[in-house]
Amino acid sequence: SALIVAATGLISMPLAFLLGLLRFKRVKGITQVSTVLISFFRGVPLVILIFILYSAMPDVLTKLGKLYGWGIDFYNINRIAYAVFICCLFTVAIMSEIFRSALAAVHANQLEAAHSVGLSTVEAYVHIIIPQALVSAIPNLGNNIINLFKGTALVFYMGVADIMGVAKSAAGINYNYLEAYVDVFLVYVVICFVMQKLFEHLERRLGVYNAR
Repeated sequence: SALIVAATGLISMPLAFLLGLLRFKRVKGITQVSTVLISFFRGVPLVILIFILYSAMPDVLTKLGKLYGWGIDFYNINRIAYAVFICCLFTVAIMSEIFRSALAAVHANQLEAAHSVGLSTVEAYVHIIIPQALVSAIPNLGNNIINLFKGTALVFYMGVADIMGVAKSAAGINYNYLEAYVDVFLVYVVICFVMQKLFEHLERRLGVYNAR
């Protein structure tokens, strides 16, 4: 679970920020297409994406590989790679809206003030607008990462040995399912609590930086 969350976060955040920025700037063509895709992925439960995409992707990619001569056996690719890909699709859609709304929350006068002191648009975004947007985005980003961590329990259906998978396999030996589920519950509570505190600390640090 930790590996999937870390990989998904590292891949999703830059892509989501870029997509959110493009939507915020209302780039023609990209905005319309991304709006449809984001609405789709935000409206479909993660478990449904896992069942459909994991069942279909190896077949589709294998046919494309034979067509274009890629020479890759997509059936033997690590399941974690598929899990990360599916989680990224789901996460980018949500995070891009978080970044777009955070950028929109920064007052337009900030850009005008930056131009008045000689900063270019890129410099204004890097030094003024983006730091302020990140402060307002941190709480929602933290909630999204925590929900992603809890949602990774669903990758057990793909055969990935996450926390839930390991607990269920261990419980099957002596049929101690109640004890196993209580242990999983406690693990998730502790880890999510630690993650929540880390994001709260990060929010305070960024808030102090912006206040200066």
